[in-house]
Amino acid sequence: MFSAIKNYADFSTVNSSIKYLSIVAFFTGVVLGYFFTIIVILQKYAGYSEFTIGIVASCFSFGLMSAGFVVTKVLNKLGLFLTLISSVSLQTLCIISMFAYFNPINFAICHFIMGLMGGMNWMTMDAWANIVSNDKNRGKAIGLYNSSISIGFGVGPLIVALYGSAGNLPIIICLLLMSLRIFSIILIKRHIHEVKIPSQNNKIKFSYILLSPFIFLAIFVAGINDSSFGALFPAFMINEFFSDRQIGLYFFLGALVGVLTQPFVGALSDKINKRKFIFILLFGNIIWPILLLEIFDLNISVYLAVIIWGCSSISLYTVTLAYLGERFDIKQIAIITSVFIIIYELGEFIGPISVGLVMDQIGNKGFIYSLLIFTSFSIIIGFIRSFLKNENKNY
Repeated sequence: MFSAIKNYADFSTVNSSIKYLSIVAFFTGVVLGYFFTIIVILQKYAGYSEFTIGIVASCFSFGLMSAGFVVTKVLNKLGLFLTLISSVSLQTLCIISMFAYFNPINFAICHFIMGLMGGMNWMTMDAWANIVSNDKNRGKAIGLYNSSISIGFGVGPLIVALYGSAGNLPIIICLLLMSLRIFSIILIKRHIHEVKIPSQNNKIKFSYILLSPFIFLAIFVAGINDSSFGALFPAFMINEFFSDRQIGLYFFLGALVGVLTQPFVGALSDKINKRKFIFILLFGNIIWPILLLEIFDLNISVYLAVIIWGCSSISLYTVTLAYLGERFDIKQIAIITSVFIIIYELGEFIGPISVGLVMDQIGNKGFIYSLLIFTSFSIIIGFIRSFLKNENKNY
């Protein structure tokens, strides 16, 4: 057992540039983890409804989704470094604008621009991770990369727990974190230039979905779960009379579990059937919302829910991305990754709007029921497709 753990924790086979990518990924996670937690809390305290908060959050996802249509053109024209540094700089300006003009319309516009720039950043990093990996270490490499993001996502809400949301602290902390993120990109500039992304076809081909529809169905549901959790779980908690510091601590706990499991999940996905692994993780995304039905004491239920969320929801993206790299030609990985993230972001766009609307209609239980319906549907469709594939093999 210990030798197996040691093997999973051995990253000597992972390309060294993944380690540099992980530095940028960490600061990206810190910024987004802090920003998304604090902005939802501030909107809720300002009296915004769950539906309004959901629409604002969905604008970020719409921007990310839109980035998929232009990212390969930008990469071919600017290269890795300029794509990363310009996108992060524009996100910084959007954060300043949101705190300067605190209203839903400005929030929606800035969230869209932040999402568009975030998409450039994110798709570039995902393509980087797949390009420098191979089928023997891809899961482990992407697990390390996603662990760095998860650590950041955990540290961000922890800052909220430590310092709260009062006064001018949120804007000061946001700008400080964005400065560190920009510095991290400049710091590894030499290593970024060493990563050679093959020239990509600029045309988005959604026909790729038909080659492996289960990958795209799974990542669509992952998008719904992730965005709904990030955008509306703080609202769910506030409605249950948790403080902003408690919300930050719960988010940190979930992200910490994700951090601890990602390298092992990635390494394990290199050893077992990734498709079956994805089914297991989807079932995990059924369990954690059920726990919020207060089967136990609410505090215990929330603890268990965020732990399982950290294991299953964060891991679902890691394993599905690794499965994508395994199934498709690496020469077209940037354009395929764009389609992958567009579908993920379509889920992220639909999630907060639909879940927020249901919460407005039936209360906090709407958060739970909506996520259960979406995830259950994906599992049923996945099983039907697996059954039909097996039936066809018998003829």
